Amino acid sequence: MTSPQEPAPPAELGSTYTYGHHPVVVDVHLQRTAAREAAFFLPHLRPGMRLLDAGCGPGSITVGLAQAVAPGNVTGIDLDAGVLERGRSLAAEQSLPNLRFEAAGVYDLPYPSDSFDAVFAHTLLEHVGDPARALAELRRVLRPGGLIGLRDCDWASGIFAPEDPLVAEALRLYERVWRHNGGHPDCGRNLRDFLFQAGFNHVESSASFRWDGSLASTITFGDLLADRFRLPNFIEPAVSMNWADRASLARISDACAAWCRQPNAFAAMIMCEAVGWKE
Repeated sequence: MTSPQEPAPPAELGSTYTYGHHPVVVDVHLQRTAAREAAFFLPHLRPGMRLLDAGCGPGSITVGLAQAVAPGNVTGIDLDAGVLERGRSLAAEQSLPNLRFEAAGVYDLPYPSDSFDAVFAHTLLEHVGDPARALAELRRVLRPGGLIGLRDCDWASGIFAPEDPLVAEALRLYERVWRHNGGHPDCGRNLRDFLFQAGFNHVESSASFRWDGSLASTITFGDLLADRFRLPNFIEPAVSMNWADRASLARISDACAAWCRQPNAFAAMIMCEAVGWKE
């Protein structure tokens, strides 16, 4: 089956964060690591670098970046106070004095120009209303010779098996709400172009996959998808736009939860990556 692919939205984003920061979402995001999600970027990092992690969420990737550039300083930024506290707890647990977390928006960063040697943004551009504006600001705070690493999904590349009509509807509806919220589900394929347009003259691109190859990981993914169809930040736009009623959303949610518990269930999606250098 091929997909097409709570908090109030911050005004500066021009979009609603479709995932939201509900605990079920944050708990899944805490499973991310720099070793996996930033594997394409880590070889370019060196000890002593100053690094900005934009849209850091609960900081599970950020701590790995801080370890990679120590004793260089790392700043993780996000707009949600709750996830920043999770990041601070992680930094304390791992004794990382070179890591701090601050509330900041990507359109108006509170840092002087040329402040960082490296910038990282994982699944950020797919959720902001104006990726070009975000990249321009990230480039501003990057010193000449510095580099930026981006990783975003390509929702249209998703494969989900075995086929289930209600899961297929879930994927289509999820993409529809995502776009309605101002996001860009397929923006991963455009990262190289985004960087060239932002003024990065040297760009290297790559791709990897996120996949669920065990029953446990498939259940985690399927339950997360099912839970999103029960959350206000998804239900309200779907119902208000007459794309679905509450009863059908409940059926879709139940179907996702049942699908992922089949022993042969499998899901995979391309994650697009790009590294750009500022001259």
